[in-house]
Amino acid sequence: MLKKGLWIAGVCALSIGLTACSAASPPAQHALPVTKIFAIDKAGSTTTIDFEVVPGVNIRRRLMVALDFPQTQDWSIEGAIQQQNVSMRIQIFYDDHGKLTPIATQDDASILKSHYPGPAVSAGTMARLNLYATDGKTSNVLISGFYVTHYGHYKATLTTVQDQPMFKNVKTIVRVDEFYNTGL
Repeated sequence: MLKKGLWIAGVCALSIGLTACSAASPPAQHALPVTKIFAIDKAGSTTTIDFEVVPGVNIRRRLMVALDFPQTQDWSIEGAIQQQNVSMRIQIFYDDHGKLTPIATQDDASILKSHYPGPAVSAGTMARLNLYATDGKTSNVLISGFYVTHYGHYKATLTTVQDQPMFKNVKTIVRVDEFYNTGL
């Protein structure tokens, strides 16, 4: 009986210790790249992606929010994107324990304009999607680039601005990652 009582006490102590340890563990990290399925066929669809910028990510280089989807056989979606017919609203925030600081974003056209003489290009929340690449299976689209100044927790919020029926039943995935290898 004594052995059984000690065994039960030991199991309880171990269980309490494991529970306390797991409660004290840090939350799961959402280190780059972070992906999320996001249907973009209807206007007003919104999603938020939480992500962490951790040591190992070069914060001197541009990061991005991208869109990936299965390459179309007839090139219809890719063609519409190349014609700059698809836009999205994007906001990125540095989240310092609930205090949100906006981060400037630039779509591909704004990034390119910033490399030429002339008036400064203002970063806004509207982004025209830009087809970057395809690999025969997946089309990769730049939504927006941005720079961070701190390691830590960030949030990207995306909202569709118009119906895009061509994306109906297309598995679209948004991705926060290091910027495409363009040297920018």
